[in-house]
Amino acid sequence: MGIFSLFELFLVLFTFYAILKYEGGMRVLVPILCLVAVFLFERLQGRLQEDEEAKKRLLRYKLEDYRKGDVETKSRGDVI
Repeated sequence: MGIFSLFELFLVLFTFYAILKYEGGMRVLVPILCLVAVFLFERLQGRLQEDEEAKKRLLRYKLEDYRKGDVETKSRGDVI
């Protein structure tokens, strides 16, 4: 579990606590804010994972291009 997951778990638990213990407008406002924060953290976590996957793909393509270039230079060296 990452730090985001632990914080999200805390927010969800605090949401249930607020529903049980708070009164009046705070009984609705605090859980809504907590759930919105959980939603935003999920989106942030998803975006960070997508960025990591994009970086990995880019490095993989660069490595493949490097290997292709290395093979081409070796084959040219054999001919000459």
